[in-house]
Amino acid sequence: MDKKQNYMTVPAAIKELEKIELLKGADNGYNLDYAVTATQKAILNAFDMTADSIHKQARAISSDLARVEIEAIEAANS
Repeated sequence: MDKKQNYMTVPAAIKELEKIELLKGADNGYNLDYAVTATQKAILNAFDMTADSIHKQARAISSDLARVEIEAIEAANS
């Protein structure tokens, strides 16, 4: 890192990482709204995380939400 990285302050890093969000798609699954940016990748790298780990976590959250939704529907129908 040759130049000053202004986004690496804690408040700025949190604000940048808050932009990573899941949206419910037409298939009722949840997907990342946007691709992980280079700035977000640099911040994630400081925590030994990668864009792939974010995608894996997003898939896990999506499957958990789908399971909870199915359980709620089944509970309402019983």
